[in-house]
Amino acid sequence: MNIKQIGCIVCLAIGGQWAYAADSGDEIIAKMGAFELKRGEVKKLAEAQGIVLKGNKQAALALEQLARAELMRHAVLVEAKKAQWEKKPEVQQQIERAKDQVVVASYMNHTARPPANYPTEQELKQAYEANKAMFTAPAQYRVAQIYLATDKDAAKAERQAEELTRRAREKGADFAELARKNSAHPESAAKGGDMGWLAEDQLLPELRPALRNLLAGEIAKPVKSANGWHVLKLAERKESAQRSFAEVKDSLAQLMRLRLAEQNEREYMNKLIAQSPVSVNEIALANMIE
Repeated sequence: MNIKQIGCIVCLAIGGQWAYAADSGDEIIAKMGAFELKRGEVKKLAEAQGIVLKGNKQAALALEQLARAELMRHAVLVEAKKAQWEKKPEVQQQIERAKDQVVVASYMNHTARPPANYPTEQELKQAYEANKAMFTAPAQYRVAQIYLATDKDAAKAERQAEELTRRAREKGADFAELARKNSAHPESAAKGGDMGWLAEDQLLPELRPALRNLLAGEIAKPVKSANGWHVLKLAERKESAQRSFAEVKDSLAQLMRLRLAEQNEREYMNKLIAQSPVSVNEIALANMIE
């Protein structure tokens, strides 16, 4: 069975209506041939990957990718066991090494893990107040553009940008139609130049000053970027705003726990080194590569 054949028989039930037992952990989320992946198993895989499920509307795609990857892994494993691949001496060595790595990783995770009550509500609020600049949402722009590439004739592209700007500013002008007929950016051209909502830090640096000075509905002067000319129309703007403590609380708690775990791991390693200093024979190492 090749990979293409394997992919053809994968079935997913994320968001579907498959029947399941009274215990929700037994609900079949995905299956591949006779192999079934249940809700409880997917949940454990997600937890191992650090995927937050509660209140995370963006998790569905990550869960689907995780389920597909697990089904594929199992399918390949079945084929490998049929060939008794695990009995090869070199594979046995890798298995032992992998077992040791799992033990080390699990032990370090346990040793470095912060206390369950960390951070407290007070610690979270103190961190929020001390780092408010981190939690400022940048300005956002709903932008439409006509893009003209300069790879063939830079002077012609500039003239065309100026002409399209003039036409777009005329009373009753249809910017969307101008974009569809003239823009060299196929994705936005198909939508009448609409680029959707973009945070300021997602925009090309050359475009930011022009958009900051526009009012909704206005057309900017042609803007030159590294690869071409942009005729820009601002549809809407959302000003930069401070994100509230409630909005960032969960992500801030995760960040603080991660930082403390990293600190605990460094301190543990330093303690081991202090107890048994590391000594390396550099001459012997050099001889190994001669």
